[in-house]
Amino acid sequence: MPRELKSAKKEEDNSDVSPNVLRVVLAFRRWGWVSFWTQVVLCVVSALVLLQLVLLKAPTTNTPTGADSNPATLPGLSFAWAGIAVLGASIFWNFRYTQMAKKLRSPDRPTKSQTVFQIKIGIIINLLGMLITLIGAASIVGALTLRSQQGVFAGAGNFNLTIQPLDFQIIQASFNIIFAHFVGLVTSLWLLNRATDKPNRE
Repeated sequence: MPRELKSAKKEEDNSDVSPNVLRVVLAFRRWGWVSFWTQVVLCVVSALVLLQLVLLKAPTTNTPTGADSNPATLPGLSFAWAGIAVLGASIFWNFRYTQMAKKLRSPDRPTKSQTVFQIKIGIIINLLGMLITLIGAASIVGALTLRSQQGVFAGAGNFNLTIQPLDFQIIQASFNIIFAHFVGLVTSLWLLNRATDKPNRE
């Protein structure tokens, strides 16, 4: 029967795999997919919010104070887009984790040092993404704070300098990107702990 042959082949493939290696394989497969889909959802949501600034961009309004109330002109948005780009690399790397789970089952599995090296690359990617996005988020919050102060000094009737609802969505998108990188970072650290954990000897 094909099902019996498939089961026999699976047992044969795992015959030379120790329980400790299987534990690492399970961690790579489970947490790789969890981090992958979490980052995909957060990346899509954040990208859609930032795309509103391009597709639904409001006309630029020059006020007497020289301020611009258009959210698309906020400083730091380029860093947010860069954070999304790095997040794309992180999503790809989490997919590699799931593929490494398959490679670790094969006879020509990567060595422990090679596995640790791959995880360290994932850590670097997420740390870089968090740093870039944090710089952008800080710039956006600073610009919105300055705009609100200018609106107060310009007078309560000047609505061109008030904080718009889309401004809060931009802040939320930035923190979504940061959280996505945080999820990837925690996943990589967890896998690093699993890969470097001392094997159990019974």
